Formats: sequence, structure tokens, C-alpha cells
Amino acid sequence: QVYRLAKKFPEWAASMPVLLGYDQTRHSLIFELIPDSQNLREYYYQQNAFPTSLAGLLAEALSCYHRLSFDVIALDAAIPDLQKKVPWIFTYYKKSYFPPKSLSAGAMQFAELLRSKPALTEHLDRLFETWRFETLIHADLKWDNCLIYHDAGQSKLKVIDWELVEFGDRRWDVASVFQAYLSHWIMRHYRDQSQKKEQLLQHTADSMPTMFASIDTFWRTYCDGMQLAMQDRPLHLLQCLEFSAVRILCTAFESLHGAAEVSQHAQALVELSQQILDAPAQAAVNLFGFAEES
Repeated sequence: QVYRLAKKFPEWAASMPVLLGYDQTRHSLIFELIPDSQNLREYYYQQNAFPTSLAGLLAEALSCYHRLSFDVIALDAAIPDLQKKVPWIFTYYKKSYFPPKSLSAGAMQFAELLRSKPALTEHLDRLFETWRFETLIHADLKWDNCLIYHDAGQSKLKVIDWELVEFGDRRWDVASVFQAYLSHWIMRHYRDQSQKKEQLLQHTADSMPTMFASIDTFWRTYCDGMQLAMQDRPLHLLQCLEFSAVRILCTAFESLHGAAEVSQHAQALVELSQQILDAPAQAAVNLFGFAEES
């Protein structure tokens, strides 16, 4: 449904793979093949470099569908089962939304870890109340869902896996990109259980400067694409960074699939989340490399 809707908006459709057909009997989407493509996570792991050009492509893809205006009634008709809800992670410490037998012991302990941090859960409650229902969002944006390929010698980007699309807060998609940068250094070796939380956090702090130019390009290109006024950008940035702190908790939870206990990696991600939420302006400078005056 969402791919069919996107065909009405050529710029948005250009940032998605072409849907060739849908086999309803097999519940299978059939897409064009994008030769010699790889997702952003694979690219960054292999190259250990973060070109500003790729950050710009991702920002352009986000802004091209974030700035679309939809009539809600028409949108409900186009996508009848479109979700309109605040992401589960905001309230996971209160209630599990997953069948008990589907969770590992580590994932179940994760809720206990959140409950043991009242300052963190207060932030979650506060941000829950700020959620906006404003436009279509991807809702599962991460580097795995961004394909990079070359066409006529130029780098191109496609955003894939739209099955969680919903009517929600565009800041969540932006926050998902910010958290992808921040969690990269911890999650690239998340199966290595020999590293301690303190080591992971220090490695992140030491490595983030290599990403600063890419992060800055992503943010500036996105704001330009959204035609966001200069005076509105600082506040919007802090709001997106706070949401990134919540989104990084999703990554921590997902990393515990099959885990017997909460890993050092998940604990490090929770610690980063707390750091951002306790002092978002300081995190903007120290963790993400934004100039203090901006």
C-alpha cells in the first residue's frame, strides 16, 4: 500500500526500490534488483569511513517524504491499517508488548534495568507526552535499511523495508539516524563479550569525532530540505537528540535476542541514552560534534 501511494509522489518514489508486483497468495513483494548494492552498515563497517556525500543522500531521502502533506482521511483510505501510536519503547518499562515465551532472559531483564533508573524513566514519560502525529514516517530507519549503489558513476541511495510505516513524528526518523551513528562503535562487535561497558563507552567517545563531519552534513542537508528556519534549528536538534536517546534503547533491546542476560553492550547503550537525556545540549557538542553556539 505504501509503495503504491509513493508512486503519486515521484521524488519520494525515486528514493525507494521499484515495486514490480505483489503475490498475495505468498504474501511476497517483488522488487527491482539493485545490482552491486550494499547497505550503509556494511559499507561503513568495511570502509571505516563516513563520507559526507552519503550522509547528504540519506538526508535528502528523509526530507523528500517528511515534507509531504497528506489528507488524513485520504491517507486512511490508501493505507487502511496504518498505525498511529507512540513507539512501544517509551513505555516498555511499564508493560511488555511481547509474548513472554518470545523473549530471552536478557530481554526480560532489560525492562528491570530500565525500572532501576528512575531518572531515565521520567525522561521517557516526559518525551511520551511530546509525540506528534503529523505525517508518514518510516519508523524503522537504520543503516541496514539504506541501500547504496552506483548509477552512471554517481552514488545513489534507496530506503527499503517500509513495513512498519506509520503516521507519527518525523523527529523519530531523524533520531533513528543519529542513534545509528552513536551505536555504531558499540554494535559493530556486539558478539564480543570480552569488552566491558567502560571500554565500549570510551571507544565510542574516542571514535565519534571521525563521524562529526558526516553528522553535520546530514543535519544541515535535512534542515535545508525541510526549509527549517535557522532560528528553529537548535531546539529541533535537541528534540531529535532526545528522541535518539530513546531510539538507542530499541537497539539495546534488539541486541538481546537470544541473550541469557543483559550484555555489556546493551548496558553501554543505556548509559549513552541516560547521558543524552540528562544533558542534551552537552551531548550535542561532546557526542555529536555540533558547535556549542549552534
